[in-house]
Amino acid sequence: MRIALFTPFSPEIGGGSAQLRSHLRYLPDLDVRWHYLAAKPAKDSNPKWKWLGERWTATQLLGDLSGRTGFLPGSQSRARKIVEQLDADLYWVVGHYEGLSIALELCEQRKPVHLTIHDDPFGTWGRSERYRMFQPLLRRTFPDLLRRVKSIDVTSWGMRNLYREKYAVNCFSVYLHVPELLQLAAGPDPEKLTVGHIGTLYHREPFRHFFNACKLIAAEEQRDLRVVRIGSSPEMDDLAKQDPSVFQSHADLSEAAAVPLLASCDLLYAMYRAGDKYELFRRTSLPIKVSTYVQAQRPIFAHTPLDSGLARIIGPAGVGCVCASEEESEVARQVRQTMKTPIPREAFESLRQELMGLDQVRQLGAALRGENWQDFPENNFRS
Repeated sequence: MRIALFTPFSPEIGGGSAQLRSHLRYLPDLDVRWHYLAAKPAKDSNPKWKWLGERWTATQLLGDLSGRTGFLPGSQSRARKIVEQLDADLYWVVGHYEGLSIALELCEQRKPVHLTIHDDPFGTWGRSERYRMFQPLLRRTFPDLLRRVKSIDVTSWGMRNLYREKYAVNCFSVYLHVPELLQLAAGPDPEKLTVGHIGTLYHREPFRHFFNACKLIAAEEQRDLRVVRIGSSPEMDDLAKQDPSVFQSHADLSEAAAVPLLASCDLLYAMYRAGDKYELFRRTSLPIKVSTYVQAQRPIFAHTPLDSGLARIIGPAGVGCVCASEEESEVARQVRQTMKTPIPREAFESLRQELMGLDQVRQLGAALRGENWQDFPENNFRS
């Protein structure tokens, strides 16, 4: 079966690409050709990857969606040119920015489409200064797209539950697949208080309060504070410049290289911002970093309001702490408590099986093949 996968990002990056790569490894019977937009072609010369050019400007994307709705004049020529380059039995599209236009164009041409949603478009556009005012375009296109495609997978239990209720579409959740947890020999250095973070930091203020709390604890306990930072995150740059000796910065690393570094940390940091502006994003999203943290098997400090998908997974699974406060004294109290509480390996393994197991990949494979995917077992929030 020939499948054309389209993403508005390179196959070799982390996040959504890492998630897709983790699925494709276990679907070897499918002939998937990955077409993508990015600033430049991927360094890996994979024969199944095809670069289609640079990403669209905001004007080009908004023009395409406007033209489809009659909201404003616009052209769909770019989407049509991309679709002309796709030839397959099934079209698999990640519905992120340009992906929405490509999926809509394929539906207009009556092509069979499987849609993947990693980030809810309303949650993404609502946080964007550039796109926020254009959300009426989404309201005119996105719900209709969900009902026109052949099948849908989404990245989290929270998004799946919301889409079933809000849009009355039957979808299923697929998170990054982790086949097993390794036995790790590395552990924290008792002379240091070491915090780990990988990938994007969504907002710097909560992390700044967390960082100040950790500095206080390190000083009280006469330990050196270290922040193991993997990947780039502009929101962390100012703090790193102010305390360069504290931050141990690494470029993007493979999971095989990142996991041992994170396994040497006392705590691993993940966050979502409070406030109405971020509510939909934090309730429907789940950062890919959680899969890496679970593999590192170190306590996860989830700095987030209690309504987030992150909080509803980390707390009940018993693999760390959920801290909804940005008061530094309360953050410090919860950091101390988390470091004192041992977490058995079995807690991480249980979460791996529930959230990152193979059944979800099999369900995805069934959907892509046009088989019955509705009867697969599903997991959900424990509370």
